[in-house]
Amino acid sequence: MWAKLAKMSVREAMISLAGKPGYGEQPRWFGAIADAANISKRMARSLWRGEIQSPDHRAVLAIERAIEQKRAREEALALADQYERIIGGMRAQDEDFFGPQIDRLERIIDQIRALDRT
Repeated sequence: MWAKLAKMSVREAMISLAGKPGYGEQPRWFGAIADAANISKRMARSLWRGEIQSPDHRAVLAIERAIEQKRAREEALALADQYERIIGGMRAQDEDFFGPQIDRLERIIDQIRALDRT
């Protein structure tokens, strides 16, 4: 299961999902992980402490799914940024000639950004 995440440990996966916990912030950090992966704070704490060993456990699968969703969101936003740079180049060359393509790319960017909000 974790092989899909490049043999990432559970702790590394949790840190990539919610960032590194600061000193004294673990309870809030477990809450952030629980919200992101749709698991309980207790499950998040159990994962962190190594109490859950099974790679097929519901909490492990939820963390994996949350990381995949986060990566997909990041890739989509990177694509939208790349499209914006392409639009800038098209406008610099000839906005009248590339008008329909610019409009299409702007609609695609709007759709990508709308997906990120959901």
